[in-house]
Amino acid sequence: MTNPRIKLKKLIRSLLEEVISEECDECGCGMPECSTCHPTDDVTEMNVTANIDGYQTPFAFDDDDEKGHASKIKDTAEVFDYKTTENERKNSVKISEGRSLYHVFRDHPDLTPRQKIGVTMRHINKTLTEVEKYLDVTSRFKSENKVSSDVYWKTTNKHLSKLDEKIQKISRKIREMR
Repeated sequence: MTNPRIKLKKLIRSLLEEVISEECDECGCGMPECSTCHPTDDVTEMNVTANIDGYQTPFAFDDDDEKGHASKIKDTAEVFDYKTTENERKNSVKISEGRSLYHVFRDHPDLTPRQKIGVTMRHINKTLTEVEKYLDVTSRFKSENKVSSDVYWKTTNKHLSKLDEKIQKISRKIREMR
């Protein structure tokens, strides 16, 4: 039984040696049949992205130019109470350490304390007007569609309770401000 195995191993080795020793006749590259000299038409799958680097442009898929991109970063940072500063590197914006809303409000250099309070109250009034509009629309929708409070989701009832608590806190703080 070992005899046929030995014969098979010898046959395979001799075939491999023959294939390895053959060189391409046309270019002498050392390959049995190189793809440059002997193209094949029976390719079933091909990958052309194997060695391509990624895009080297920072705004390749953005409609804005570099200034627009930098302003978007700055706007986003300011929403979250961060300050932005131009970095020494070209076309980049660095976000510095964040501070609390109170410190940003307190240290704002453009307004006096009186102006800060007045502008803030105007902003709060505008925001509460928007909240009131949402509540009016929702209340009207609820009554027109005859939706009972019993069919609310659990989270909806939790949110209503939290809103009620927040409104009571706001009411107390408004009385303290007067």
